[in-house]
Amino acid sequence: MKLALFNLREDERPFVDAWLKEHPDVEVDLHEGELQLETKHLIDGKQGIVMFQNRPFAKEVYDYAKEQGVKVIANRMAGFDIHDIKYMRELGISMTNVPRYSPNAIAEHVVTTVLYISRNIKKILNNVEKHDFTWNKNIISRELKTLTVGVLGTGNIGRQSATLFKGLGCRVIGYDLYPSDAAREVLEYVDSIDELLAQSDVVTIHVPATKEYTHMVNDEFFSKMKDGSIFANAARGVLVDTKAVIRALDSGKLLGASLDVYENEGNYVPKDFSNKEFDDKVMQELIDRDDIIYTPHTAFYTETAVKNLVEGALNAATEVISTGDSPNVVNR
Repeated sequence: MKLALFNLREDERPFVDAWLKEHPDVEVDLHEGELQLETKHLIDGKQGIVMFQNRPFAKEVYDYAKEQGVKVIANRMAGFDIHDIKYMRELGISMTNVPRYSPNAIAEHVVTTVLYISRNIKKILNNVEKHDFTWNKNIISRELKTLTVGVLGTGNIGRQSATLFKGLGCRVIGYDLYPSDAAREVLEYVDSIDELLAQSDVVTIHVPATKEYTHMVNDEFFSKMKDGSIFANAARGVLVDTKAVIRALDSGKLLGASLDVYENEGNYVPKDFSNKEFDDKVMQELIDRDDIIYTPHTAFYTETAVKNLVEGALNAATEVISTGDSPNVVNR
């Protein structure tokens, strides 16, 4: 069995090496670069492709993969919205993801950043750098246990976020098209998104990036929230109209925003632009503002999650090649 693994990072290498030792019958070519039209020759003779990629590739890459006999493209991530899974199905190529790699990693990030915002830490530290040690209304904070947290999307990650917030004493409410009994143990469901927005001091979003959800968080969404509330997105960038976030902050509708994802991040994350030209003015504003915590899609980034993503993708790829199917196939 032969695979090609792309976008290999240094932090993933120990987990890849450990997996290979346990699967001596699988041959994996490792590549640090991504799969694109100009690198398609690297999949010659391979039955499967394993990747962690934020940029889509051309239709011709799918066609070439079909010609080479590729049976599966395995994502080392949960999201797959950048890929044409319908066309892959037409070609007979399965796509898999890793839906449950570490809900706790992302939930911890959401809680951490919401606390950071609610306690005005970034503003306080910026004042300290200027030797301004005063106490004033701009940095006074509310205790988290006095707040209502609204969880939009109560799957694995949303439910774990609710669990952590409840553990801190928050009232937690939730909305989901498909409510679950497991989530009811840690939150109270409301009947609509509008009701959730009206009641919440903090809103954290955990829904998939589907076409109908593109820019679901927009000016109208923020207008229904409480003044001085907090918004967190550690799901997918395309869910949120970034300029609407900035307008909501400027108007005072939002106290702060935690954005681990950005709708145009594909050209930048995860890359080092410290010595390169950087001309995304919107992204630069996210970085510069006192009332935004922007992180480069790192909410998931723990040792536990990386290990589970590597193993989950490799296992799914070999399973499809061996049996023709996997529970993690997303384009049946």
